[in-house]
Amino acid sequence: MLASMASRLSRVIRGWMPESGQSRRQTGGDRWQVLPHPISGHSTADSLPVPVVAVRRHGPSGQLEVVRGYHPTPEWPGGDAPRTAKRYLISAASFNPHPRRELTIGDERFVFSTLPNSVCCKSCGEGDMGFGFVSAEAPLAGARRSAVGLRSLCESCAESQARIALA
Repeated sequence: MLASMASRLSRVIRGWMPESGQSRRQTGGDRWQVLPHPISGHSTADSLPVPVVAVRRHGPSGQLEVVRGYHPTPEWPGGDAPRTAKRYLISAASFNPHPRRELTIGDERFVFSTLPNSVCCKSCGEGDMGFGFVSAEAPLAGARRSAVGLRSLCESCAESQARIALA
């Protein structure tokens, strides 16, 4: 059973690769954005979680370029993966950052997640972020849910607001 699951997973992973001869690096306004830091997480292949690390994103298509693995290694400190690492393209919607990152700002809980291109930071207005903090559906114990609804913040605004709330 384990061998058949591994075989099925291997076929799905191979399916993530672009067709041979197809360049992943685009030109003009259709460029891939190197992420400020690698983001470890999971994607799902045939209902099985696959550990990956996101290294680049393509906003217009909603895709991420990922490498298989749990965490960046000591020899991989920057935003780009080692040249020998196999790269795969996945839908950003299928990526779940792991370990889960949460921040508390006031009495509101925020979770780090992928974001659609149309979402802007409610604090600074930055758009096309790709990743950011979204207010969680379930409020903290004893907190009242605001009528405003869900809020999205870029990483820097969320982290600075969390620091201010702690002070």
